[in-house]
Amino acid sequence: MNDWFEHILFATRAQPETSAIVMEDRVVTYGMLGDAITTCAHRILALDFPRDGLVAVCITNPIRHLAVSLALFRIGVRAVSIDAAHRGTPGLGYNLVLGDAAAKPVFARAGAFAEATDDWFAPDAANAGGSLPTAFAGDRTVCRHSLTSGSTGAPKLLDHTVGALGRSINSTVGYSNCGLVLCLPGLTSVFGFRIACGVLASRKTLLFSDSPFQSLRMVELFGIDFVYAATEQLVSLVRVARGSGARLQSLRRIAVAGGIPTRALLESAAVHLCKDVICRYGTSELGVLAEAPAARVLERPGLTGDVLPGFEIAAFDPSGRPCAPGETGIVKARVKPTPDRADDPWTDHGDIGWVGGDGEVFVVGRTADIAAADFAGAATRQVSPVYEIEHLVRLEWDAADAAAILVEPRTAGAAPEIWVGTVACQDARLDRLEDILRRHGIAGVVRLFALPAIPRGAAGKIQRAQLKALMLATAGAA
Repeated sequence: MNDWFEHILFATRAQPETSAIVMEDRVVTYGMLGDAITTCAHRILALDFPRDGLVAVCITNPIRHLAVSLALFRIGVRAVSIDAAHRGTPGLGYNLVLGDAAAKPVFARAGAFAEATDDWFAPDAANAGGSLPTAFAGDRTVCRHSLTSGSTGAPKLLDHTVGALGRSINSTVGYSNCGLVLCLPGLTSVFGFRIACGVLASRKTLLFSDSPFQSLRMVELFGIDFVYAATEQLVSLVRVARGSGARLQSLRRIAVAGGIPTRALLESAAVHLCKDVICRYGTSELGVLAEAPAARVLERPGLTGDVLPGFEIAAFDPSGRPCAPGETGIVKARVKPTPDRADDPWTDHGDIGWVGGDGEVFVVGRTADIAAADFAGAATRQVSPVYEIEHLVRLEWDAADAAAILVEPRTAGAAPEIWVGTVACQDARLDRLEDILRRHGIAGVVRLFALPAIPRGAAGKIQRAQLKALMLATAGAA
């Protein structure tokens, strides 16, 4: 299942003059990428470190980060992509850090560190014909690791075998007739690395940007026709497009994943970016598991997609009993068993929802936000309004960030209170917020909190217990 990597290497030979990776101010062809992979591989082999250990890659430039990561795969060395903030993460042990100048002061004193300097990425005539070790092979060989917050909010290190990585790359990218693909998730995220490898394996052109403003500028400048984005990144894109009046005539499709898609976000994306938005649902362990067009998601709130071939998704009650079709429970997934493959374990990624008899997957909340005792209640058949509220505040208000929670009222029988926290909001008036929510059918007593920051986990997920504590502290200090 390492054919994705063989396809990348083939493209470096078959279409060396074709653009492989583009940033606003530079272009790297497939031939240049092939040279960089080879040179980096030889540079890494010249370093003194255990070949069976884990190597961390901490390079800000995505082109260089990807070249070093592919070079490590090429010589059969396990890798994990990190940034400086991951230093000291529990469970993250590595034998060597390959980093840039910015990473050097952070990691150089903590252990083995090698700086990937400019000469690592230039053709090296001395080693051009030199032999290299065999690349990773074997379906169950662990070849890469990734950091993810999972369902707990605490960073954890995932193992990826050659086969699992190949399947997840194939499911993440799928098949498309696009030509220029803008990848917004960073390479330190599982989602971003899979997209990047899949685009290159498809022999298309991969693009990176530094900000939502630059993303829209690049779409207009290069005629980008496909954008991959996480939910929060799509919110930022819509905000910028709405404020700038950008005309994105080339953009034909957006794929969004990582969060519950809301009506406010999907409708705004259709107006300000492009009409064809695909919602995708997946896990860090397995990749994309289900997808559906935004038009269907808008018709059926909570729908995250139809299960993709090769995977199984099911709901389970807290005791582990499989739920009947349509019964609410903890959503889990696995690779679909085959006659020549043993059953894989079910992976739990912290979502609450159900699976219909026709394979439609619905997600309405997180296990961190919904008590197990409430699974059978009517509220768990609807998407929590907090997700809609958060996107409405960011899209229709000038708030840099926002988060919401529902709080049980002090009066029995009353509706839950809506507590909304905003960051750097220029027009933080309660009556304006109530008007926005009322126009979208959301009623209730609203409390507004100005916060210095929204507490988020390593993967950007809102930590609602910490958020409530921060709101209470803010109210007490007022």
